[in-house]
Amino acid sequence: MSATATDYIDDHKPNIDHLDHQPVTETPLRSAFADLPSFKAIVKFRRAFATGIAASLGGMYIGYCGSAIGNIVANPGFLEQFGTVRSATGALSLDAHYVSTWGAVQQVGQIVFQVLAPFVVDRFGRKVAMYALTFFMLLAIILEIVAKDWKVFLAAKLFAGCASGWLGPAVMTYMSEVAMPNFRGIILSSFSLALAIGQFTNAIASQIVNDTTPLKYKHVFYSEFVYLGIWGLACLAIPESPAWLISKGRIEQAKKAHKRLVGPVEGYDHEFEFQVIEHDIKVSEDITRSYSDNDWKALFKWGNFKRCLVASLPFAAQQFAGVPYIFNYTTYFFQIAGLEDPFQASTIINVIYIVAIISSFFLVERLGRRPLVLAGLSVLVIVNTLIGALGFISSTSSSKGAALTALCSIWMFSYSISLAPIGWLGIVEVSSAKLRAKTASFGVLVNSLIGLVFNYTVPLLLSDQDAGWGQKIGIFFGGLSLLFLVPIFFFYPETKGRTYAEIDELFERNIPARKFKTTQTETSNQPIHN
Repeated sequence: MSATATDYIDDHKPNIDHLDHQPVTETPLRSAFADLPSFKAIVKFRRAFATGIAASLGGMYIGYCGSAIGNIVANPGFLEQFGTVRSATGALSLDAHYVSTWGAVQQVGQIVFQVLAPFVVDRFGRKVAMYALTFFMLLAIILEIVAKDWKVFLAAKLFAGCASGWLGPAVMTYMSEVAMPNFRGIILSSFSLALAIGQFTNAIASQIVNDTTPLKYKHVFYSEFVYLGIWGLACLAIPESPAWLISKGRIEQAKKAHKRLVGPVEGYDHEFEFQVIEHDIKVSEDITRSYSDNDWKALFKWGNFKRCLVASLPFAAQQFAGVPYIFNYTTYFFQIAGLEDPFQASTIINVIYIVAIISSFFLVERLGRRPLVLAGLSVLVIVNTLIGALGFISSTSSSKGAALTALCSIWMFSYSISLAPIGWLGIVEVSSAKLRAKTASFGVLVNSLIGLVFNYTVPLLLSDQDAGWGQKIGIFFGGLSLLFLVPIFFFYPETKGRTYAEIDELFERNIPARKFKTTQTETSNQPIHN
């Protein structure tokens, strides 16, 4: 080609002499592989696909650690170490306020670093932030092992939350930048699979410890080093994000990272495809500057802030759809509900979670994001309400336990093909390239602030020591999830198969969410480069 994408941008850059928003018009470049079907793209660009999957592995640790508090609270050894409340029969149990405080403090740690992470992620790079995540992982594991009272365990939960705080701004941002549009949905959904594997293996580990060495609960925490090791190797193996390097003007390093990311692919013009990426980033930067020269000010201008809110919708909906009681306190909930074997029920739920997440890889690219979110959330409204209705049945028979397990299984399947993958996917896919880390931070921050409230209140609502709602809590979450259907219907768009340049264009043109799927863009009308 006679001109680089940067030259093209310089020749066509809009004249911005004030901070009021001005629409940016560019003739877009289009990848030669824009129309390659998802699974053919995965085979052809297997190294880029593997890089995205490797980055998702941090989710396994977070899934494992996040579910540990919900599963371990029923373990006899853990109760003997941290239990302070005795029932009328003399049985030892945890103080519900301790359980609530552990969950709340973990959320506080997560919130603090969700606020701080974008500064590190945008200034020092995605990989530096991933190393910070690893450091806090290590601290949390050590403290969980040495803890002998609830206060030290509280510190462990704080550092676990600090590690979680890097996920959206660092890990999800990185994954969104290395994934091709052809399989971006699968890559971003893989993070939910990693979470699911972490949660499932924790349920299995808790079951094994409970059955074989119930007093040696620390074995569950020792096993966290396995995930730390897997994640550490992944961090060392993957390249820095080419998109971030481009944004910093480090073009030669970006080209090397891009070649390392893609690898040797027959028919792939590295120079042109790099120009496509560079062009899209420059256009996104120009759009951001048309709102403000300061990224944070641009983020809170209505056009970008609206995208922040839209990106956050499915992720925030996770909390209102029942995650705080079915996910965060799975075993605890089943135990209070009177199931004979709460660990077994938790394991069944997590198997369904993994199978459904794998199914979502196909569905998210075949059916799209918007239909899955709307259909999945609609089912969750009904299932939450039915779970709550079971709480009004006084019977403690095995049939009631089977009904609860069945409903929770339906809830898990519906959640796992909709809000689970698309919640994480949305916070980075709907955002602009320039503001992606900040938008991801905002999205997970909203989720965490809601989670902070629920992590403290849900154990109190469930426990007989306080509100004693038990299964009736399902009606509460059924109503909340019904309310969330309204904004998602009107504002959450379909982004399947769209490049980031196309998504930018559709938002700049103020296309209604329900028309994103059918609207033609300038990029989609460009000829394929040969």
